[in-house]
Amino acid sequence: MNLSIVIISYKSLEKLENCLSGLGKNIEKIIVENSNNFQFKELIEKKYYKAKVIINNENLGFGKAANIGFQKINTKYALLLSTDVKIDESQLIKIQNEIDNCNEEFALATPLHDDLIDFNNSNNFDKHFKSKKINISTNESKTKIDLIKGCSLIVNFNKFKDKYIFDENFFFFFEEIDLCKRIKNINENIFVFNKIKIFHEGGKGVDPKIAQNYSDFRHWNYYWSRFYYHKKHYGFLYSLFIHLSKLIRFFISFLALYFFSKEKFRKNKFRFFGLFSSVIGIKSSVSKDILNKN
Repeated sequence: MNLSIVIISYKSLEKLENCLSGLGKNIEKIIVENSNNFQFKELIEKKYYKAKVIINNENLGFGKAANIGFQKINTKYALLLSTDVKIDESQLIKIQNEIDNCNEEFALATPLHDDLIDFNNSNNFDKHFKSKKINISTNESKTKIDLIKGCSLIVNFNKFKDKYIFDENFFFFFEEIDLCKRIKNINENIFVFNKIKIFHEGGKGVDPKIAQNYSDFRHWNYYWSRFYYHKKHYGFLYSLFIHLSKLIRFFISFLALYFFSKEKFRKNKFRFFGLFSSVIGIKSSVSKDILNKN
């Protein structure tokens, strides 16, 4: 195969093993672990053939971890996976066949999964992305779309100047949206392979023990990244204009809800501080401390 796997993990051994279990022995697997768990490395490399674990010692974020993994592979293509994706060896062979049939006509691609359909149909990330209804009953093997998800992303390195594919200013969320935007700007193709359907559990690639912290982390990062994305592509003033009402609403909501709903208070608190941090230029990497709170 001219395809390698890169998997981004964060304290999710059980999910990772579930992901690795179907990949087979014949494909190179690079696992980038965003923690300092060296026992994790020993266990995985001993148990799974052609698996190499990179320990980052700390949480570097999704995009930076992916870029680190990409540097370690020598194949022309990489399939980037989250730990909550389930894909088997026969599907990998089909993916390789679809890649070969594309004749270098794409920069990014993905197999089909349910939340990709929702991701495209309800797209509200960028006014310049076209919502695309993905028809799973089509006879066509591939469909050109504007957006794919980072949980299952095939990269054609021949279409990039180097293997630093993601903007590392994004810590979590919008990395793939930013990538798709850059691909759209240079008129390269993004495909979904309609005949290969995989399973993505969605938002469950972490240990349940840190579920609440992970939820806080997601709320903070979504709005940090949303503001940064629009600032990057359309300018600070435009981004401030479209986010100002949200900033005010989140602030009022988290103050008003403290005595009435701790859950809604917490959600709006982290949304406000993530968005505010992005407005004033605080780096998104500070959000990793949210995951480590007791």
